[in-house]
Amino acid sequence: MKKNHQFDRVELKQSHIYNNLRGTEGIGNTKYEGYFKCKLVHCEMFSVIVPDLIYIMDDEETFSWFQHYSFLPNHLAKFTEEEIFGTINIDIAWGHTLTITISNEWHIANLQDNSNLFKCRITGPKNLLEFASGKGKLIDGKPFINLYHHTTSDVKKLIEKSSEYIGSVWNYQGTKKLESLCFAYFTSLDKIVQEQDLVQIAMASEGEIYLIKDITQEIVKLQVYRENTLNRTATLVQLIDSTILMSNPILMHTQDDLSYVFYERSNPFVYRVGLEPNTTLPFSNGIIERTKNVHVNDHIILGDATTELGLVAIFDEENTKQIFKIEPFYKSDSNILKFWFDNNNKDLFTGKNVNKPTFNNG
Repeated sequence: MKKNHQFDRVELKQSHIYNNLRGTEGIGNTKYEGYFKCKLVHCEMFSVIVPDLIYIMDDEETFSWFQHYSFLPNHLAKFTEEEIFGTINIDIAWGHTLTITISNEWHIANLQDNSNLFKCRITGPKNLLEFASGKGKLIDGKPFINLYHHTTSDVKKLIEKSSEYIGSVWNYQGTKKLESLCFAYFTSLDKIVQEQDLVQIAMASEGEIYLIKDITQEIVKLQVYRENTLNRTATLVQLIDSTILMSNPILMHTQDDLSYVFYERSNPFVYRVGLEPNTTLPFSNGIIERTKNVHVNDHIILGDATTELGLVAIFDEENTKQIFKIEPFYKSDSNILKFWFDNNNKDLFTGKNVNKPTFNNG
């Protein structure tokens, strides 16, 4: 038995058992200097900061980044016009929780996907770097991260020869075709060798996965793309501009005793690049940069984990009822912290138009 810190799982000879316990190890008391990429989003009743990327520099160019699995609502405090601070607790691998602290003065840039990039203070375990999910590199000031694409040997050769990925018309669930978008799919998993690895990328050899409702603990069966590990034996690795990666859908969980809510990043091992219909995503020397056909997303799917409809919503974009609308910060002089206090008690949801995906139901 091997405990894999990188991929949050126990590895047995015939299976991989992925951890689903969060916050069990507490926060720790070791301080680190790092970087935090995040978005401000709004629903009808409230706003919240959503994590995108957490990383610590290894040297002047390369860094180690940490995949997050769930997070709590943020806490912000304003002392003066310049002294504004925010904290957010974020769960990473093996029950460890990080406290991320950002400030107005540590704001670095507003990026093209409408995220903010902050320098931050990270409080976590002494051996934090052992839980890094992967490596990345700064290119022209933007964080790029290494991700993988798994396919067959024949398809891998075609991709390498063409130096591009053909956009897939299949949705997250792998059961419906889109008209308004296509996707290039990647993962942080370096290999797909066990049935449990397929489930982590929203596939299954039996074509079904199972979800659990909060509070009632009812089981919800969901149809997904039927696949087996034999079709995922060849791997390509790419260094991808993190600003072209779409934010994963979010599940809002309610604690069994109704005392608090927390948010889960759904399908955390799945990474998608949205593209205009019938287009491709090129790469050169193993690097994927932003191209004109990359879709800039304006909302994030929000699912209520106490209901069957909410659980299914994170896979089924067509019938999603609840969404977070992303605050557009690109080319803005403000940042999340300043904006929050400049616009408190305002309706930041109603006036924002979003482009929901359309599907081919023929």
